[in-house]
Amino acid sequence: MEIKSIMPDNPPIWRNFRFPNSHRHEIFFGTSNRKLSIKDGLIIYLTPEMHNGSKEGIHQNHDFDMYAKRFAERVWLDYYGKTIDDFIERYGINVL
Repeated sequence: MEIKSIMPDNPPIWRNFRFPNSHRHEIFFGTSNRKLSIKDGLIIYLTPEMHNGSKEGIHQNHDFDMYAKRFAERVWLDYYGKTIDDFIERYGINVL
């Protein structure tokens, strides 16, 4: 079952759909936030190298990770018509 992503497709950085050999990445991770990311559609699909296979990958590159988080927060606010306070209440953080 493919999980719906609300993230815009952003090639070549990420895709919003599963493709051959892709890795699913939940933008906001951790025990509870990972589940919320999946439920809210804040997931992207990455090549193995861009997930955790190189120093440019999202798990090793803080700038890339924060770029994705900021992008995802803006998408969530627009998609759900919510406020930053709503985001903080749901995810416990604000990265904008």
